[in-house]
Amino acid sequence: MTTPLQSSSITPLNQQQASRRAFLTIPAAANAALTILSTTASPRPANAVGPVRVDLKPITYSAQVCPPSKPIPGEKAMKGMRGLCVNVKAKLAEPVPKDLEKVGVYGFVTDGVTGDSVLANNPDLSTDAGQFCIIEKVTTADKTVEFEFVAAVPMEKDLTKFDNGIGELSFNSLRVVSFPGGQQYGEVTPCEMNEFSQECEDWEAENGPYEKKEFMVKSNPRTKGR
Repeated sequence: MTTPLQSSSITPLNQQQASRRAFLTIPAAANAALTILSTTASPRPANAVGPVRVDLKPITYSAQVCPPSKPIPGEKAMKGMRGLCVNVKAKLAEPVPKDLEKVGVYGFVTDGVTGDSVLANNPDLSTDAGQFCIIEKVTTADKTVEFEFVAAVPMEKDLTKFDNGIGELSFNSLRVVSFPGGQQYGEVTPCEMNEFSQECEDWEAENGPYEKKEFMVKSNPRTKGR
């Protein structure tokens, strides 16, 4: 004796709802698949978003005593130190992806003998995230760059025995960094420190009238510039 077939439990109304669900589910799954393919098959270029970073390898450097119009940045923290203007020529590890302006230079610079930092903005070597100078422009054709920074060295150091004017320096994690839109911290001049000082007057005599510039980091209006 055979068991009679049961009548289908799917009514016309249920069939209609099932068809609608299938219609909505298929496009959603297709869109998800397309999204996965678009993100995996066509990755964005590494430099499409975010800063451009290129390592530097120093080639030559020399130093001379800085003029009064170019004091040591953070001079109070480096009281008793001598400011030397160091000119560096360095090789780019790779070409920059596009022409860049106002490019920041970052890294550690230390005395090759004592190991002490010569950067006033990083005296304790706590971080290499501090920009210590700016290169006005780097192009895609450049293989080397040149820049100048102010080194702080002890007053008692005898510089006459060094042909390069400063002695041995060690450069570590040296690199250029360009942020989107060319945003960088502006160069600190004596007038930024105190626009009513004699140093600022000397700077203006050499560079022209001082004008306040807009920096990447602005004062918080709630603190009224503090």
